Amino acid sequence: MDRRSKTNEGSGPPWIEIRKETMRKKTTVLLALLLSAATLMGCARQKTTQTTEALPTLIIGSDTYPPFTYLDENGDPTGIDVEIGEEAFRRMGYQADFQIINWAEKNQLLEDQKIDCIWGCFSMNGREDQYRWAGPYMVSRQVIAVDEDSDIESVKDLGGRTIAVQTTTKPEELLLNHVDPEIPPLGDVVSVENRSLQYAALDCGYVDALA
Repeated sequence: MDRRSKTNEGSGPPWIEIRKETMRKKTTVLLALLLSAATLMGCARQKTTQTTEALPTLIIGSDTYPPFTYLDENGDPTGIDVEIGEEAFRRMGYQADFQIINWAEKNQLLEDQKIDCIWGCFSMNGREDQYRWAGPYMVSRQVIAVDEDSDIESVKDLGGRTIAVQTTTKPEELLLNHVDPEIPPLGDVVSVENRSLQYAALDCGYVDALA
């Protein structure tokens, strides 16, 4: 099963919502951008449900994306997606085994049958025939996070700034391809492998924002 985002085509000017949240003991301002409205979807290979005392196990590949998926103090995957996934698979007669993977290698891991399905967030558009979709279970939006002391207060303030994104995600695609005319030219878009590196780069001042 897989969580994915669906982009609304032809969106209007960005809708800005400014919120404050704690990030690594710092307060951040979240600028909610209407880069796209995201619909978190699910896809999975078809399996025959079996009713047994010991449920058959499905290996689910996912990346770390707090609070959806992250590692607890014991190093085990936990979070919103993990809890939803475990319950969904239990109802279908399976035991979910979440494993953290390199998100850029997700398709190869599926082809090599090292995992049974993937759970994550990216656009369904253009991938309708690449996966078997189970339907939406959550609606979200793209956001950009900045440090509390940042002078970035709106989308227009992003001009010339450096933004960190995660590799192969929708924010990377949107910002690299300059699909929204309301977003000014950026200074640089830095792609990193996982979400933790994005927060570290922001904390250290290497980037001005993350998406």
